[in-house]
Amino acid sequence: MIPSNRWFPSGWQDRAAWFQNFTLQFAAIGPGLGFTPAEITEVEKDNLVIQFLAEVMVQIDSFDDGVREYRRIITSEAIGKPTPNFPANPAFVHPGAQPTGIFERLDKLRTRIMAAANYTTEDGALLRILTKAPDPISPTDVKPSIKVSAAQTGYLFSIIVEKREKSDMWDVLMLKKGASSWQTVKTATGKSIDVTVSPTTVGEAEQIQVRVQLKLRNQNYGQPSDIVYVTVNP
Repeated sequence: MIPSNRWFPSGWQDRAAWFQNFTLQFAAIGPGLGFTPAEITEVEKDNLVIQFLAEVMVQIDSFDDGVREYRRIITSEAIGKPTPNFPANPAFVHPGAQPTGIFERLDKLRTRIMAAANYTTEDGALLRILTKAPDPISPTDVKPSIKVSAAQTGYLFSIIVEKREKSDMWDVLMLKKGASSWQTVKTATGKSIDVTVSPTTVGEAEQIQVRVQLKLRNQNYGQPSDIVYVTVNP
């Protein structure tokens, strides 16, 4: 498992920096929250593995870049150009065996810390284990989802719009077979609306394409919904 990104970083170097801070703060705060020296030592050992992995990954990336550059020069440069030096092999010193499950141990430890009798939000801030509010969705990324269903008769369909975010209204757009452009047929402010279609040929069923464009203060808001096909009946 990987802890939630609402409190745990996603990048490896960021995780290493986070773990280093957590380890130092836990050593200071842990005893007051009822944790034993052995539990603090276990966190320190986990941190050594995390720091080792972060450093090794940087060295491996650097070595990989060096080998690729060596390969490029030795194969592609002109005869007579200086011979490149092959990069030195990286040397690793593992901090010692540690049981599998560092992230799971961390997640369970966070739960225990926040349930401790003496725990405060100040402790959580120092340990960086407080849940962050999710980033608000960008207006350009807003995209509604729609459900369209046709009535049995009357050239009528109903549309339900979800994921409207901050929009204050929405347009129903329709494209008939053979038409070259979308037509706005209705505007709504709630979650759903009924739309009656003027048929191309009276008495015959007709398939149309439907989508929704959200609006905010009379301006388009976000992306149009996906297109849904619906067949209306006489």
